[in-house]
Amino acid sequence: MSRLSILLLLALVASGLSGCGRQVYRAAVPNTTLNCVSGLDAVSSRPLTYLAPKEDALDRRMEFAEVAACVTLDGTALPVALYRLDALEGPTEIDIRVLLSEGGTFAASAELLDAGFQPVKHHGFTDFVRRTNEYSLSVFVDPARPQAPRYLLLRPDAAVVGQDDRSITSQSSAFMLPGGGAYRFGKETTRSRPLIGAGQLQVVAYRARRAAFENDGTAR
Repeated sequence: MSRLSILLLLALVASGLSGCGRQVYRAAVPNTTLNCVSGLDAVSSRPLTYLAPKEDALDRRMEFAEVAACVTLDGTALPVALYRLDALEGPTEIDIRVLLSEGGTFAASAELLDAGFQPVKHHGFTDFVRRTNEYSLSVFVDPARPQAPRYLLLRPDAAVVGQDDRSITSQSSAFMLPGGGAYRFGKETTRSRPLIGAGQLQVVAYRARRAAFENDGTAR
C-alpha cells in the first residue's frame, strides 16, 4: 500500500471516530407520572438568588427537567419550576432565557404569583424576545412594594408547544459573463426547530438600579 493510500485511510478513520464522538443534544423531558402533587402550595420551591462574585450567568443554565416538579392543575398533570423571591432585596430584574436548539427549545411561560399562589402577572412565550440562539424575557419586581409577587412560576406554554421556530437564510452569487452582463443565482435554506415542553433554561436575578413598573404599582 502506498504512503498516500495509508494517509487517506488514516484520515477516513479519524473522521469516523470524531463523528462517533459527537453527541446530538436532546432535551430531557420532565416526568409527570410520579410524585405529582395536587397544588402549587405542595410544590418544592427553589430560592432565586443574585449571582455570586465571579459567578458566570451561564453557570445557572440547566435542563428544565432538573428543576421541574409535577403538579396537577385544572385536572392536568404539568411540569413546573417554582422559585421563591424572598431572597431578593429592592428593585430586581429577573432574566429568563431558553436556549434555541434543534434538540428541543423550551416554549416557556412565566408567571409571578403572590403569597397565596394567585397570579399577579403572566407572560406567555410570545412575550419572549428571540435573540440569535435564544429566547429571553426580563421581568421586574420590587419586594418592598405592597402586594409584591413572592414566587416565579415557569411551565410550558400549552398554546405554543408543538409549534416550530423557523428561520430562512439566503445565499446568492453572481458570475460575470463573457462580453458583459452577469449570471446570478441563489438559494434559500429553511431551518426548523421544535418548540416543546422541555429544554435548557437559565434564570438569573440582578439588582436593578431602576425598575419599570405599571401605573397600578404591580411588577411588569
